[in-house]
Amino acid sequence: MFNWYREVTPKERKTFWACFGGWSLDALEVQMFGLAIPALIAAFALTKGDAGLISAVTLVTSALGGWVGGTLSDRYGRVRTLQWMILWFSFFTFLSAFVTGFNQLLIIKALQGFGIGGEWAAGAVLMA
Repeated sequence: MFNWYREVTPKERKTFWACFGGWSLDALEVQMFGLAIPALIAAFALTKGDAGLISAVTLVTSALGGWVGGTLSDRYGRVRTLQWMILWFSFFTFLSAFVTGFNQLLIIKALQGFGIGGEWAAGAVLMA
């Protein structure tokens, strides 16, 4: 099952682990948000619908980010695009710690989702 791993070069292994690490952090953030929803509902007086909207917007913008990330990968290169998207995602993840209300959180999570999608698209093509 893992014979392919033995056949790749050290550079390809490094690429694999870099992409895997980025994807793992994306997945961790998405799962942690699900666990944080009850605290956010209490802190910002959100409704369950508001919390669902934030999650939905994050996923929808990740689809848009994937499309844009793929286009940027073709134009500027996969490595450069992946670097940009990781910085984008990381920056908006950092900013999400400082939001003070629903509207700010919605915008930050939308921009964060864009980075998630772009990272997935650029990383998947880079590894192929």
